[in-house]
Amino acid sequence: MVTQLSSTLQAHEARANFYQLLDEASDKLRQFTITLRGKTKVVIMPFEEYEGWLETMKIMSDKEFVTSIKKGIKEIKSGKGIPAAKADKLIGW
Repeated sequence: MVTQLSSTLQAHEARANFYQLLDEASDKLRQFTITLRGKTKVVIMPFEEYEGWLETMKIMSDKEFVTSIKKGIKEIKSGKGIPAAKADKLIGW
């Protein structure tokens, strides 16, 4: 096995090393792209990372929320925002 964070393996290699892939994905936060006949088919990744992707997709599919984020970014870029420390105090962090 390679020691980089992301590796591409053919399906037969993944099958032969499946439990090791699971261990490395969960314990070492590695990702594995699995190909079949030269075409990418699936990715094995840590569950926490998968949950993060799901949350991102949920947020990005909420058009009102995305519009609100874009508006906030524009306001910050135009100098209308408030410093992070002040925002933290306002929300009680």
